[in-house]
Amino acid sequence: MSIQISISSLVICFINLCTLAFYYSFYRFHFYRFTEGFLQYTALAFSLFSAGIAIGLQAVFLQLVPNGGPIWNSFFLSSFVEEFAKLLGIYLFFSKNQDEFTVTDGIFYGLVLGGGFGLVENILYFINTGLWSQVLRSITALPIHMMNGGLVGAFTMMFLFHKNPIFKWGNLLSGFFICVFFHGLYNLSLFQEIDLLVILPICILSLFFLLEITIAKSRILVPGHILNLMNMSMEEYEILSRHNRHEGWIQNVQKHISTAGIRLFQYPNIRHSVLTIFFLIPGILSIYLLFDAPEWISRKFPDLALQDYFALFVMYPIVLALMFFFAGILNPYFFRDRMLAVPLFSSVDMHVEDKEENSAIFHIKANLFYLPTSQNYPKETKAKFDLWLGLDCFAGLGGKILWSRENEEGNCGVMCELDSIPYSFLLKWNYFRFKQNVKNLFLRKVQV
Repeated sequence: MSIQISISSLVICFINLCTLAFYYSFYRFHFYRFTEGFLQYTALAFSLFSAGIAIGLQAVFLQLVPNGGPIWNSFFLSSFVEEFAKLLGIYLFFSKNQDEFTVTDGIFYGLVLGGGFGLVENILYFINTGLWSQVLRSITALPIHMMNGGLVGAFTMMFLFHKNPIFKWGNLLSGFFICVFFHGLYNLSLFQEIDLLVILPICILSLFFLLEITIAKSRILVPGHILNLMNMSMEEYEILSRHNRHEGWIQNVQKHISTAGIRLFQYPNIRHSVLTIFFLIPGILSIYLLFDAPEWISRKFPDLALQDYFALFVMYPIVLALMFFFAGILNPYFFRDRMLAVPLFSSVDMHVEDKEENSAIFHIKANLFYLPTSQNYPKETKAKFDLWLGLDCFAGLGGKILWSRENEEGNCGVMCELDSIPYSFLLKWNYFRFKQNVKNLFLRKVQV
């Protein structure tokens, strides 16, 4: 029995491979220059494993719920199951030797795994749709799988590095369901004929910017083996580094050193600028043809619907142009040295037996914070804390000192954990922090 392979199938396969190669090259040279071939092949192998898991789970749920509605099919049967399968593959990929990797590694190899997963899925959809629908799916679904894979990879590494269950599961689940939401929204627009021209750029650009922010922040995080050498979890490292940045800001002000030159955005490099123009021109020309010579389009592409034409030849090139323009313009040093140019702080009174320490915290994460002190304290020392936020006092909060250390300048500090923290304090803290961060985004000059 001979197997017939149509020309259109070969064209679609070629388009999928080109799309995968394009986005791989984009992220490979965008932020991750040094890779190991073995790890990339392993990530591709895990993408096949994840695709197999997704197919198996979908078959089971189809047996249980054979007539699910559009919401069920888009957000659960497709999006949730597929993102869960990718999460499982990424977790197994990193869990054995997690301390050798960084969050940046998680992003890149997650992108590779997501790209392999998307390629397999697109091949399986060849027989279900027409040529132009297959082309549209190939060039849009695959990058969504890749970007979701990168985001899931980042949150998986954070899950492995965090010790506190609140941070472990909070980061992982929030990131996972963000990916599920945008993937499901894309599915709903593609298969249920909701306004694709609105939903598609929202999904791709939202995931792109989320990934860009995650990439920028990942550059200032250390790998697992460094955390082990410092005997810290990731949440403790983030709190301590935030405290050090705030202290650095105070020192800069005292020395009349301004951080106003550290901008959120960097200038795009020449390569990205050229590629932006390269993709922007076809989109503009396609708009011109659509309004000036629509009959030529109908004659040359008789099977191409107007919506598909606009999505393929107008919207998609413009989306790519925006992606290239904004790729890499987020300045990672802004998040390290400038994001809290004017820090928010809370006064703290710490009571250890008959001794009282008056200090301040610059950053609190759930029930953890770092506190400058006049001396070191033994680990697991019980303490009582009075937290002040403005004129509001949250007194008598029980907790303990996790560890204490002295820096190179001889200043002491303790990492503290509260037994429980009032939700009203956290709500006020995060509200004031959000307001201050918005101000810092537009702060151009520090008055000294």
